[in-house]
Amino acid sequence: MRVAILSTPHVPTPPKGYGASELIAGRLAEGLIRRGHVVRLFAADESSDLVPERRVYPASQVGTSFDQREFIHVGHALHEIADCDVVHNHCVIGGPAFAGLSPRPFVTTLHYLSPMVRAFPGAAYITVSHSQRGRLPNVNVVAVIHNGIDPDEFPLVTEKDDYLLFLGRFHPNKGADLAIAAARQAGRRLIIAAPSPPDDQRDWFEAKVRPGLGGSVEWIGPVEGAEKARLLGRAAATLAPIRWDEPFGLVFAESMASGTPPIAFRKGAAPEVIDDGATGFLVEDVPAMVQAIERVNQISPAVCRERVVRYFSVDRMVEAHEKLYESLVARENSPNLPAPAK
Repeated sequence: MRVAILSTPHVPTPPKGYGASELIAGRLAEGLIRRGHVVRLFAADESSDLVPERRVYPASQVGTSFDQREFIHVGHALHEIADCDVVHNHCVIGGPAFAGLSPRPFVTTLHYLSPMVRAFPGAAYITVSHSQRGRLPNVNVVAVIHNGIDPDEFPLVTEKDDYLLFLGRFHPNKGADLAIAAARQAGRRLIIAAPSPPDDQRDWFEAKVRPGLGGSVEWIGPVEGAEKARLLGRAAATLAPIRWDEPFGLVFAESMASGTPPIAFRKGAAPEVIDDGATGFLVEDVPAMVQAIERVNQISPAVCRERVVRYFSVDRMVEAHEKLYESLVARENSPNLPAPAK
C-alpha cells in the first residue's frame, strides 16, 4: 500500500527530545517501510531519513500558534495524497476538520483528546487504549491500537541501584510534586529527568516542585537515547503519580522493557499497560505509593520485559495498523462491507 502519514509540524519525527505523538508516527512509518509498504511522511524538518518520501512545509515559520501550524501543515498535505491508498493523521487539532475533504480514507490517532474530536465525531479515529475509547461514546472509533516501543532500545537490567526515577514533563497532570513527596516519605533517592517547564507551567513549578528539589531529590534535565535507557534500567522503580486519565503512558512500557517496575496512580490506561503486582503497582494516592516502593523487589525484571514484548512492541503496533488500513481500503472499494468494529 501507499500510506500517507501526517505527523506534526512541531518537532522532528521521530523526535530528538520529547514528543510522544511524533515518536509513534515515526516508528510506524519506519515499520511500514520494513514491511514493504510505501510511506509518504509529512513532518517537520530533520525528520527520519529512513523514509525516502518526506514533505516539509514552513508551518512553524508562518503559523503563530500551535493550532495554526497544524492547520497549515494538514492543509498543504491534502494536495499531495491523491495517489495514496490511505491517510493516517497524527495532528489531533488540525486533522479532523479536513477528514471529510480527503479523497482517500482518512483516520486520526488520538494521542490526546481535543475539542476538535467532538466537533467532528463522524471522522474515523484510532484510540491508543480502551480507557480512552470508553470516554468517547458518540465518536466514530474504528480501532483501538496500543502504542508500541522498540524493546531493543531498552536493554533488560536485572541488577538495580537504589534510586527512584521520575521521567516526563513538569506539568501538574504528570505529578512530579507527588513523586517528590512519595520518595521523601519513603526515605529514598529520586532522580527527576525532565526538561525545563514551559512558560505556562513555570508558576506551578516554582510553587510546587522547586521547593522539593535538593538533597536526595536531583533534577538532571532531559535525557534521551542511551542515557535514558541507562537511567530506566538501573532504577529501582519509576514513579508516575498521574493526575489525569493518561491515554497510554509510554514511560510505563519503556520502564517495563528495561525490567523496572512502574508505580502509577490507577488512572487512564495505566491498568491496561501495567499488570498490577506482576510488572508494577497501581495505587490510589501517595501513602499507597510509599508502601508500593517497599515492595518493588517482589517484581521480576524478566516478567516486566516479557509483557512489553508480547503486547506493546513496535512490530505488534505496525501489524495492527496494517490490518486496519487494509480494512479501510477494502471498505472504500466495496461500500457495502460493514464498517470496522468499534
